[in-house]
Amino acid sequence: MNDMNKKIPLLGLLGLSLLLGGCLVEVRTVADPGPELARARAEVEDVARHPGPATSVHVIVYEPDERKLIKVNAPLWLVHKFKDKDEEIDLGDELGDRASEHLKRLRLRDLEKVGRGALVEVRDEDGTQVLVWLR
Repeated sequence: MNDMNKKIPLLGLLGLSLLLGGCLVEVRTVADPGPELARARAEVEDVARHPGPATSVHVIVYEPDERKLIKVNAPLWLVHKFKDKDEEIDLGDELGDRASEHLKRLRLRDLEKVGRGALVEVRDEDGTQVLVWLR
């Protein structure tokens, strides 16, 4: 294999890692979301103690019917690539029906005005939990 043929797969892997590094979506089945939600709340408290402009949006949702824990982390620069400042960012539709009932529509310009810390936290009667924060 010549040097050029060796570099092409390496460049592909590098490009893939950069693309995947932009946004992280994790979906897991869990019996008890408590520890994961507690870690997220602790992170929110820590982030809120260090004011400044936010660089990323984080969402964690627990849907008890399916015992599904969904985590989404996206840098705001990536959100900028796909949304105009006045365009609504509907976080709920991407996370599932129950979660979408709890998340209001936000505009990118609204996110940019808010400092680091919690945006939304919901604990529904059916056990659905939603936490959205800026970091």
